[in-house]
Amino acid sequence: MSDAQVLVDTGGLVVTDDGRRVLVFDRGTGPLAVTAFVLGIITLVVGGFGAVALFSLSAALGAAFLAVGVAAAVAATLVIRRFRKRRAQPLNACKPVAVIDRKLNLFSYAGGAVIQLDQVRFERRMSLGSSSPKLVAVLPNGSRVLKRGNPFDGGVGNVDEVLTAAVARAPR
Repeated sequence: MSDAQVLVDTGGLVVTDDGRRVLVFDRGTGPLAVTAFVLGIITLVVGGFGAVALFSLSAALGAAFLAVGVAAAVAATLVIRRFRKRRAQPLNACKPVAVIDRKLNLFSYAGGAVIQLDQVRFERRMSLGSSSPKLVAVLPNGSRVLKRGNPFDGGVGNVDEVLTAAVARAPR
């Protein structure tokens, strides 16, 4: 992995090129980022309500809400530590979700088939129920989601363009 050049690093998604192969890594930080965000909101809302209730409504009710807020803050801190650790891990500790082999003119993806490179294209598509696009490999028999975008995790950036350019540089 040491001679590989990083083409794109959005945080949770990394694309490297070693000359022969282009590797797409998903660090798997998306769910952690969403969990940290939700726990942060719970901390602010419930903890804030607890602090206000402690001094204006009922000491018992306020203390209970404040305790839940503190517990959510502790949980958020633990999730953020795990998120940072996963994002800082070396790429050789991650499994690639897709591989473009220029020499063999092949594309493969995790858990899927090996396909001729000229039968694959990459797109950003909007996800149903989300404002973030996802990175998709369009194959002859359908499409494969390589990474779901996440605004808390860096999204998918212009990875579709980078992968399309990498395919164009492959020998035909």
